[in-house]
Amino acid sequence: MDYLEFLGEHPWQLHPNMEKRCEGLDRNAEFHRVESVYIPLESCVISEEEISKAWDKVADSWISQYSEYGDLNRRFVIDPVVFRILGSVKGLFILDAGCGNGYLCRLLAKRGAKVVGVDISRRFIEIAKRKERENPLGIQYYVGSLCNLNMFQDEVFDVVVSNLALMDVHDLEKAVKELYRVLKVNGKLVFSIMHPCFASPPVHGWVRMPEDSDRKEDWIYFKVDRYLDRCMEVWHFYDSPPLYSFHRPLSDYVKVLIKNGFIITNFEEPVPSKKVLEEYYREFGDEYDRIPWFLIIGAKKT
Repeated sequence: MDYLEFLGEHPWQLHPNMEKRCEGLDRNAEFHRVESVYIPLESCVISEEEISKAWDKVADSWISQYSEYGDLNRRFVIDPVVFRILGSVKGLFILDAGCGNGYLCRLLAKRGAKVVGVDISRRFIEIAKRKERENPLGIQYYVGSLCNLNMFQDEVFDVVVSNLALMDVHDLEKAVKELYRVLKVNGKLVFSIMHPCFASPPVHGWVRMPEDSDRKEDWIYFKVDRYLDRCMEVWHFYDSPPLYSFHRPLSDYVKVLIKNGFIITNFEEPVPSKKVLEEYYREFGDEYDRIPWFLIIGAKKT
């Protein structure tokens, strides 16, 4: 089903500044790399089951470009900083909240941690469990929402890691409350999200000269507008089924952590190393060293 047909079946009011983002050389081409529409957060009517099924539909194609280290962003930009913040994990009981296919669970287990993974997508968990059967590391996996971790008792984990998942959660406060609940006192939360300042506002993107150029050398500057508009983004790559993310200002993440008893200990805007920028110029060069696409926050339960 085309995503516009999908939207037509839902009684949502579209944002007055709704932008359909079509990136590529030819605006009239049949396929575009990314298309998005935005809906005010207060107008969103969507269930966790809908979100779960959406991820089920794309799970296999989503990980088709993964190595054992995840995709390039995770391997070279996000995870080096996450591992630095975590330090030694040997002997720690860790929850990977929003674990996807479990690649990070496996990396943590190989570093000596006891790991549990949770994801809202049944298909992702099926894939993760299959990999565990093929190469047992003692990892347990559960299908579940980050807003309802009722499979775990209070204060059981030393660390919770959540990699590019919290921006896909509709009820952020409920999720943060649950992550706080399952952490031990003085336990550590480390999570990454798409950077709210650059990744998801309804009006954003590179200003190019000429306008339809995809050459990075022609990207003049990055524009941001409507940053304070809290909204749901319905997006997809190419002709894949739609997925959902939720844009909130950065202050929303900081406030919800403080409100629920966390002390922020780390705040990182990761960029690839100079070596990676040179080796993977096509993927990272002249872009990732200009703006941070990701944000990583570490916090401690008090």
